[in-house]
Amino acid sequence: MYDLITKKTIDVTSDNTGNTLYGPDVIADAGDDTGTHIDINGDKIVYSKSGDDQFGYAGVYVYDIPSAKSTPVYIYPKETYTTPDVYENTIVWGIDSNYGRGETEDSDNNGIYLSDLSAINSLLQVAEFTANVTSGTAPLVVLFTANGIDGGSASWLWDFGDGITSKHEMKATHTFTKPGTYDVTLKVTGATGNISIDKLGYIRVTNSTTPDLGIPVANFSSSVIEGYAPLTVQFTDLSQNAVSRVWDFDSDGKADSSDPNPIYIYSTPGTYFVNLTIYNANGFSYLINTITVLESNSSDDSNSSSDGNSKSGGSKSSGSKSSGSGGGGGSPEPAKNIEVKELSQVFITNGKEVKFDFTKNATCVVSVNFDAKKTLGKTTTIVEMLKGKSSLVSELPSGEVYKSFNVWVGNGGIATSKNVENPTVCFKVEKSWIENKKIDPASITLNSYSEKKWGQLEVETSGKDDKFLYFTAKTPEFSSFAITGTAKKISDETVTESQPETEIGAVNNNVNENETGNEGMEAEQKEIQGTSGFEIGLGIACILGLFLYKRKH
Repeated sequence: MYDLITKKTIDVTSDNTGNTLYGPDVIADAGDDTGTHIDINGDKIVYSKSGDDQFGYAGVYVYDIPSAKSTPVYIYPKETYTTPDVYENTIVWGIDSNYGRGETEDSDNNGIYLSDLSAINSLLQVAEFTANVTSGTAPLVVLFTANGIDGGSASWLWDFGDGITSKHEMKATHTFTKPGTYDVTLKVTGATGNISIDKLGYIRVTNSTTPDLGIPVANFSSSVIEGYAPLTVQFTDLSQNAVSRVWDFDSDGKADSSDPNPIYIYSTPGTYFVNLTIYNANGFSYLINTITVLESNSSDDSNSSSDGNSKSGGSKSSGSKSSGSGGGGGSPEPAKNIEVKELSQVFITNGKEVKFDFTKNATCVVSVNFDAKKTLGKTTTIVEMLKGKSSLVSELPSGEVYKSFNVWVGNGGIATSKNVENPTVCFKVEKSWIENKKIDPASITLNSYSEKKWGQLEVETSGKDDKFLYFTAKTPEFSSFAITGTAKKISDETVTESQPETEIGAVNNNVNENETGNEGMEAEQKEIQGTSGFEIGLGIACILGLFLYKRKH
């Protein structure tokens, strides 16, 4: 929307207008892929949001210009498309969720819908719910309360995840009689809209006769950590004190399995981060390992097994936990070469600034940053600080090397120019290293290894504290890096070593003394030159006199 008075363009679908919608893993706005069909009625704008929205917030929306807020009128199924029309004070739209994909579970939503535009103030607001307790022993009595909803004419349908659903008002009490982990869903329907909130693994119930399991500790192994596509991998849960689990095999932020020993087939080459999260009444724990899938070709096929498995056979991944620790974790870098590594997870949304913070300070990297050009979901970035030169590079860059490290962002191929822009790395350098090595701070730079050679990146100083200097470098890609600096040059003025006195005078460090010394030396040289000339003349005179004497006699 363009305001003729302020001469500013306003995105009526972005979160800065108040249209903030809740999903199970992320707070997202309705900004991407909005429809082009727009109607204006008085001080309200009616628009639709595309059914491709991955968060499930495709639907019909009304933007109120005076309040600068966008409100959902109707949230319809994913992969559904519609264009609303306005007739006087009524919004009209149609739904056909079967179009192009046959019979689906969303077929009950098909039909023609009407909404009273004048009733905008009674439209469904952003919904959320809480529980007075989320874990305990069976039987566990839980009071659920819906928040952020105008009571009005809305109705609530609670699904407690144990096969029981119940219609209540904004509060509901439910008793969980059996041990387990339960997903809870609240569906709110108003006169002009509906919305659904899901909380996975929200309630955890233990057996009263079972002793406390203790803190959960995630661990798992895989039959292979590298191989050719299609690659079949058998995972085995080796965790301690797990009541339930969720596997994410491809770092898309979605649960792929809850089995203890699942099998997954990777059909596309790339590097995949496998996340196992386990739960019990005391909390949760997770572990991330890496699977590398290679592109198959004729020469590779001769060395690989018939099902595409790795040449190394049944090796098991060891990996590291979410905190900073040693170990390779299936990285292309050998584990013996990794001093420490740290992980950070962020949900990547199109058009948003992304920052992976490494708060445990396990490495020299403070953060990895870029602007997202696509929605990539929950993504893990790993920084590996190395003991020496990376095995992925042929040589070290020139200069004094402070640290070498690798940066892996998501699956292979995620951090490309198609998906991200303005990538930067924020890193820190110890002041003690600068002082001990006599490094010129202005020479400190970050080197990136690409196309089998090193290149220096553009670096800016971003801060300092008692222990470190902080820098930010722009980088074309995330790969292997090395921080380097150059020692200060020792000028002639800093040399204090005294020289032995010679016949032609002493040489001193002081500039004035040098000048005086030089003048003295020149004078002595002239004196020597004068003396030498006199002696030569005297000798010639003697020879000439002797010659004349002999001739006379």
